[in-house]
Parts: sequence; C-alpha cells; structure tokens
Amino acid sequence: MRRHSLDVFSLVSGLLILGFAIAYFIGGYSDFRLDGRLAFPLLLVGLGIAGLTGALVAQSRSDRELESESHE
Repeated sequence: MRRHSLDVFSLVSGLLILGFAIAYFIGGYSDFRLDGRLAFPLLLVGLGIAGLTGALVAQSRSDRELESESHE
C-alpha cells in the first residue's frame, strides 16, 4: 500500500467532532453540561484553526518540494 501524506485538517476536524461527541455523551450521564450556544462557535473556531494549520503545513511541504527540485 502506498503511503500518503498527513492531512492535518481532517485529523483535527475528526478529533474536534469526536471531542464534542464525547462531551455530550458524558453530559448525558453526569452533571457536566456542554452549552449548545457555546459548542457550535467553539467548533467553528477549532475548524478555522485546523484549516489554517492545514494550509500552512501544505504550503511548507510545497516549498520544500520546490526547493529540493531546484537543487537537483
């Protein structure tokens, strides 16, 4: 199987959604409550940060590939 590069945005997005799902699950069985008015904006901010991080990683990777091609 061919190895592929890490997709930071997908990884962080999945972890964020999993985190919120776990928080709601725990809230159903304990006194901990995740306020829905706060959860959605936090999710959007987290996705924005993940998108920015993914874009920066992709740009860095692209710059390294161009640099290595120019040295050949």
